[in-house]
Amino acid sequence: MSVVVDANVLVVLALDRRRAVAVEKLLRRWQADGEDLHAPALLRYEVASALNQAVAAGQLSLEDVAGAWERITAVPVVLHPLDDVVRVVEVAQQLERRSAYDAVYVALAQALETQLWTLDGPLARNAATRGLPVRLIEAD
Repeated sequence: MSVVVDANVLVVLALDRRRAVAVEKLLRRWQADGEDLHAPALLRYEVASALNQAVAAGQLSLEDVAGAWERITAVPVVLHPLDDVVRVVEVAQQLERRSAYDAVYVALAQALETQLWTLDGPLARNAATRGLPVRLIEAD
């Protein structure tokens, strides 16, 4: 039993208290159900980028980055290297994206025969129209 989590699912734990409530509830449910959390190794870089953007926007102080990182990395996530670049590019093409970042997560969910959970509404809607295994976390 496993799920793939998008980087935004973890970023809200440090940056968005309102949406973090829904994410924390879902994390508790997954833990109770014995679900293992998975993500591509890309996740850590996307989290670092989000924290940098939060600092640049004045949403987070540089002094608070370490604490935010600790909250995020306290969630146990199995990280996976990129093994099947061909599949990632195929998924990116299905999604009609020039960037392959979202496709890496979707391809991992397919490889693990599970679903990608995200807070990215456009990604979830786009993936749904193409039959891809993406679930939107309703946190608004």
